[in-house]
Amino acid sequence: MKDALRAGAQFAVVVCLCAGAAALPADKPGLMCSVRPISIQTPAYMVVDAVVRGERLFLPDYTAGLREIDLTSGRDLRSLLPMGTGRGQVTGPQHLACNPERCAVWGDRYRWLYYDADWRFVSEIPALDAGAAGQPLMFADRMVVFGVARADKTGGGTAFLFVLYDDGSILPLQEFQQGMPIPEVVKRIQFNGPTVGGLGALADGGWVFVDPHSYSVFVFDDRDRLKGAWRGANKNFRAPNWSAYEPVHDSSARERYYRWCLAQPQVKRPVILGDDLLGIVVGLPDGTLQQRHVLDLYKLDGKPVALGIPIPGVEAARLVVADAGPGRLVLIGQESWEPSSPTLVWEVEAPQIGNP
Repeated sequence: MKDALRAGAQFAVVVCLCAGAAALPADKPGLMCSVRPISIQTPAYMVVDAVVRGERLFLPDYTAGLREIDLTSGRDLRSLLPMGTGRGQVTGPQHLACNPERCAVWGDRYRWLYYDADWRFVSEIPALDAGAAGQPLMFADRMVVFGVARADKTGGGTAFLFVLYDDGSILPLQEFQQGMPIPEVVKRIQFNGPTVGGLGALADGGWVFVDPHSYSVFVFDDRDRLKGAWRGANKNFRAPNWSAYEPVHDSSARERYYRWCLAQPQVKRPVILGDDLLGIVVGLPDGTLQQRHVLDLYKLDGKPVALGIPIPGVEAARLVVADAGPGRLVLIGQESWEPSSPTLVWEVEAPQIGNP
């Protein structure tokens, strides 16, 4: 069954990669998001991922475990998981996947650790073969992951979009294209990815993937079958300028990498903001090692609703998007490219827009 899914998905992805969406920009002057800054009690170290449930922010903090934060006050409520190397414990937590029944955490022990809805440890599997670059999607018997799955475990190329089953088996859905600087991408994709991208859950059990290299959007059903693909229409998006990327391996490597990365437009993980309404935050270069952010809205079939909606005051060097509910999203960022820089949190209300 998995082999059939794999063959069908790979064929569909190849077909859809060749088909570009013909949608034209739908700029609507005067639209603007409403933004509420939130000051959190304790800054985080290296913000890479986050999940929102109601008024609770679950934030993997590399040096402090998995934190639960009250979004109304910014106050720390508790540290959910013990830090350590024992079974069921985490070190350096970075990525978090949750559904109503269970959650999984990935950290620098290179293991997926599974917990029930009350954060009681259930199981763990090694993650050396399949690591995450952003927030995975959790389902009843599997996770969908944007990251890196080793070629010798997938039977093909190095997969960067794949399904990870509870028994540790991997179903690759999309592989690196020929001509990409694979060794460097593999190194970087596990640390905030090159130019981000990511996954979003649909209400019907399906899901959406945004490819950060092309602003291609892939829509899958609840059995991981590709049912549609289109390209984002934001006129300010440009594919990463690989010719300007110079790998370095000295003390300046981190800053030079982020200087290159933040000079590229970035698409973030998609968020469902209403019935048949998909929101995608786009980061645009804005000065030295900073980006400002706008919101693109689309129908699930790729029809633009409104593009480039300003998100006032949302400027950061590292920014991730957390699900928050219809018409609302939460953004978590850091002031500079340094992992220890101040943590920034915003609650964003998207403008109300009728059918185009």
